[in-house]
Amino acid sequence: MKTLLMLLIPCAVCAAPAAAAFPSAPEAKEVSCAAEEMQTAYYWLAPDLDPGVRSRVTRCAGRGGKLELPGWLEKERAALLEKKAWKDPEEGELDGARLWQDAFSILYELADKTRGTVPGASEKAVSPLELEKEYGDIRLRLIMAVDRLYRSGMEKTLAGRASGVLTRFGEAVKGLDEATAAMSENDVDGAYKGIGGALAASRGSFAALTGEAAKVKTAARYEAETRLLPGYRGVSLPLSGSQVMFLSPGDRVDMLVTFDALMADDRKEKVTATILQNVSVLKVDKPETPDGVGLAQLLVNPNEAQYAALSLVQGGSLALVRRAKGDVELHPMEIASFKKLFK
Repeated sequence: MKTLLMLLIPCAVCAAPAAAAFPSAPEAKEVSCAAEEMQTAYYWLAPDLDPGVRSRVTRCAGRGGKLELPGWLEKERAALLEKKAWKDPEEGELDGARLWQDAFSILYELADKTRGTVPGASEKAVSPLELEKEYGDIRLRLIMAVDRLYRSGMEKTLAGRASGVLTRFGEAVKGLDEATAAMSENDVDGAYKGIGGALAASRGSFAALTGEAAKVKTAARYEAETRLLPGYRGVSLPLSGSQVMFLSPGDRVDMLVTFDALMADDRKEKVTATILQNVSVLKVDKPETPDGVGLAQLLVNPNEAQYAALSLVQGGSLALVRRAKGDVELHPMEIASFKKLFK
């Protein structure tokens, strides 16, 4: 998670207009206010609540000139900080407040990154097309952070406001979907529109957090498109028709390889190893019958692509096993063999 900078001071460029060269760019004020609100939400949920964060002056509209910690959130903070909601392979057990913080932090990063593309918010603005990889990375991390909030039951927190916040998070993912798709087509106008939609949704999530409890108890969840983006690879694997018949783009899978392993006594033994975990299916080419041969293309990073290619050459057979929707956890996997099974 990117560390937020402590910038809790009134915005100096909120009223700066976008230059005519970028007519579809978000207004500098909206970018700055989105960053300010996401940063404020992040610090409201921090273990050590800074007194300066409880109430501070703002130039953003609709706040009466102040951003004030809601009384209900001050009461609920302790429960969120105590609740162990998620076990991360690298960071250990994470509390509920941290899971919300992660999403707000990523949306802050979105606004902060956008400052560099908006005249008036940055002295030397660049086209968002130059930051395609960075926006793609923000999109993927936001998808994972929002999914983690759902899977850990955070929809039932925030004193009835979580569904509204999560709905807005989904709208932010949709905006980033549109922005990154436009970037892949070198469409600057479409990229700015998508980014603007994501920033508006970010501000909407803050409004939902600080407003009245939502009457709707279930969030409107947006399902992000699985798409190849800069920094990732699409690797195609030939598979039996019986496997690909039940695969669809967007599914998450583990890749298993069965091969002959050379044992310590120079004897060969069939073993199965999990080579890749939690990778997305980009495309599927299904045969007409289950006994035919199909193809599945997986979205992987460059390192994973090497292991997939190696498995095609060295492995005796490949298998993709589907994960439950929303299951993104990684686990240490012991190599399987019949010898271990029948000990």
